Amino acid sequence: MKRVIYIIANLLAALSCLSCITTLDRDLTINVRPGSYGTSGNTRIESSESRHVLLLYSAGYTKGLPQYLRDDIKDLKEGWLPGNNRGDNVLLIYSHLPKTNYDLETPTSPVLFRLYSDESGQVVSDTLIIYPPGTISASALQMNKVMNYVKDAYPAKGYGMIFSSHGTGYLPAGFYSNPSAFSFKESPKRRPGLYNPSPVPYMDRDFDPSMPAVKSLGADVDYSSGSYMSYEMELDEFAEAIPMKLDYLLFDACLMGGVEVAYELRDKCGMVGGSQTEVLAEGLDYTTLARHLLGSRTPDPLTVCKDFFLQYDNDSGVNRSATISVINPSRMNSLVQICKTLFMKYRNGLNTLEPGRVQRYFRSDHHWFYDLESIIFEAASKENTKTEITNADIAALRAALDECIIYKAATPMFMNVFRINTYSGLSMYLPSNGTEYLDAFYRRLSWNSATSLVE
Repeated sequence: MKRVIYIIANLLAALSCLSCITTLDRDLTINVRPGSYGTSGNTRIESSESRHVLLLYSAGYTKGLPQYLRDDIKDLKEGWLPGNNRGDNVLLIYSHLPKTNYDLETPTSPVLFRLYSDESGQVVSDTLIIYPPGTISASALQMNKVMNYVKDAYPAKGYGMIFSSHGTGYLPAGFYSNPSAFSFKESPKRRPGLYNPSPVPYMDRDFDPSMPAVKSLGADVDYSSGSYMSYEMELDEFAEAIPMKLDYLLFDACLMGGVEVAYELRDKCGMVGGSQTEVLAEGLDYTTLARHLLGSRTPDPLTVCKDFFLQYDNDSGVNRSATISVINPSRMNSLVQICKTLFMKYRNGLNTLEPGRVQRYFRSDHHWFYDLESIIFEAASKENTKTEITNADIAALRAALDECIIYKAATPMFMNVFRINTYSGLSMYLPSNGTEYLDAFYRRLSWNSATSLVE
């Protein structure tokens, strides 16, 4: 197995921040083996003929999430784990957390480690790499670096990833927290290549503390300048950073169940799982997750998503709140064609539709996520003052949705704020309730290039 050799500068940096690493390791209960800074110490040659590799990319150097992401790793350790024998499936965790849950002023080191059960049944956390303190994890450059290491060091038949952090769907970096800062008409063009993002102003949205906490694409919060700033990936950057074809990609993050997300990842993933709404902070069921994805020769991400939904649907009150769908992006061609036709046919309705008529997936004033089917139906109804959408259009749209959506489920209400009456399994931008900036930004997304939702 390939081993990472730190250059002297990185080794000195790692040693100089040993105190913060020790604290981080204690928080994560990582058993750092002697001599494991930059290497696991394990030289066994692994078999790539049939094994699968799962990477949990847990970017939690931000507000509100660290305690939940720590719990995720504890839950993994309490469930089934793969072994460390030749040919065993592999569970890798990239974790970046603050020193304590609320200390975002002390830079910490992200850690990549392998989690497995040894011959005696003991849980082993085998540290592979400790990255320099202050590394930006919500960065296409860093995520690509981690995934390239995984691909090179652990050749396998198949790979899967769970991305656990904040999520804001297709939106530009920073827009969700501070939309008023994006007032000019033309959005910046995408810079070519992979890079660390520029910081954007961070604004902490305080919702009712009596409500469950939520996971609100990746966000690192920085305080080095004396004020809170945020580093965030944008959707097309995130997709470009993935260096290999994934069997599945599950988002344990808010608002990632949109048609824009699935289509942007069509060449990167066999299956994409995500929520159209926010995700309650407990997220996926990490006690059963490893067995479903690594317990046999065929990963079962569908059952992971079903478990996620059932744990909330079986709850009560405000905690009975969840949406989830699993999409096969390679089967979206029919959806592209019918949506392109219907967007053109009902263009006036799309541009003038009152948002209150459409099924929403947001709380408060974050009005950028609506149900795809509901948008089309209501746009058709508005354009045709005497008739609803035609039966042929309905049949074609639903057939296209059924072709690419493998699984979908939604609770009747979300956090006692809004009912879910229409649920297609995909959210989408509503042009009539957007902004000029969002329109300009949206035009660069693959979904819009294929369908011309925004002209």
